[in-house]
Amino acid sequence: MSLSSVGNPAWDTVRGVRFAMHPTLVAVVITHAALDNIELPTHGVGRHLACFNKHRDAFEKIASAKHQRQQLEGGGVVIVEAGDLKSLSL
Repeated sequence: MSLSSVGNPAWDTVRGVRFAMHPTLVAVVITHAALDNIELPTHGVGRHLACFNKHRDAFEKIASAKHQRQQLEGGGVVIVEAGDLKSLSL
């Protein structure tokens, strides 16, 4: 089953940017390393959220594909890591 966007805001956590997708509100985390892999790290509050928001559609597609392949962490969380971005052209 594929995931779809909820449109709820994301928030920055210790591990990465966290947001939810449907159905049944599946938690998704985009690691800070994955975000830093897309854009060169800059200093300042909100830089990871800004990168996430800029590329949200791509992250949602990756998360949905991982969910369909049942690549889930404990509690059913989908974790998108830097290695998951290899096929993207951002």
